[in-house]
Amino acid sequence: MADAASKDDKTEKEDGQQLELITGRQTAAILMLLFDDDEAAKILERLEPQEAELLGEAMFSVADVDAIQIDGSLDRFLQLTRNQTMLAYKSDEKVGRVFRQALGTPRAETMMNRFAPKRPTNIAELLKWVETKDLAELVQNEPPQIAAVLISFMTPEAAAEMLQLVEPALQEELIYRVATLGPVSAHALAQIHALLESNGPSAEEIAPPMEIGGLMDSASIINGLPKQASQAILKGVAKRDRKIAKQIEDEMFVFADLMNLSKKDIGTVVRKVDSAILVPALRGASSELKAKIFEAMSQRAAETIQDEMDESPPQPMEAVISAQKGVIAIAKLMIDNGEISMSTGGADYV
Repeated sequence: MADAASKDDKTEKEDGQQLELITGRQTAAILMLLFDDDEAAKILERLEPQEAELLGEAMFSVADVDAIQIDGSLDRFLQLTRNQTMLAYKSDEKVGRVFRQALGTPRAETMMNRFAPKRPTNIAELLKWVETKDLAELVQNEPPQIAAVLISFMTPEAAAEMLQLVEPALQEELIYRVATLGPVSAHALAQIHALLESNGPSAEEIAPPMEIGGLMDSASIINGLPKQASQAILKGVAKRDRKIAKQIEDEMFVFADLMNLSKKDIGTVVRKVDSAILVPALRGASSELKAKIFEAMSQRAAETIQDEMDESPPQPMEAVISAQKGVIAIAKLMIDNGEISMSTGGADYV
């Protein structure tokens, strides 16, 4: 009996060890195998390409799990989801409604483009499943205008990675095209969709004409490139259109980038900024940036600015953006004069 009990304890311990080896990914894989095909497919279609690949590998790895491990995985799933809420459900729609109501549609769209994830579209989703090298080959074989539209649907990081695989002359051409894109027709979008899928839908099934690309997209891509490449591209764009190059460069340095300055350099900047500009500029700053700016000031100066912010009435968004541009202009001038230095993304400011 003692031997039997000892054997049972050993088995329970081994089972416990086996359960500990089941990872979160394997738990998800077990659940996927327990769902029927339609349920599993609905979950899979919501995943990013890399997530789907990792989950597929995990599903093969758990094919031989036993009943105890399955029960353990279900318990783990229930434990992890017990405190989950529905707060994230359609949160993007909620944020959009609130911002449009507060700021008006044009201003809300401009601001949300800076922080919101790109809206999913058929083209954007398809691009996620195409290898970077294949996209580079595709844009090299298509007219620059079509290639620029494709790039506008990519994340800045993916676009920067892809751009480094094409010829320098084409890099410059594509950045310029992205910066100057205007409304794109539904027919053109359908053509691009057809490039990514053998049987593309009709223009009516894709979307109405839409505004894509722009200076901010170009700036975001360039910020993801190495310094040498970004400088070469800007130089090439300037030869083509000096005004566009300057506008792209302006978008490469925004108020939030002040976070990349050292405490000493932030102090140097704010000492040259009048409080009439700094107070409204800080209204649109993140709490982290505000804290960093206040830390770079003397206690008395920080308290004075804080008091002015508390006492001043709410400012129109245009006034906040204008004030922030004023601070940025001073900071850029100081960078050009070598008084301060900053590095952001792939492009260095010295």
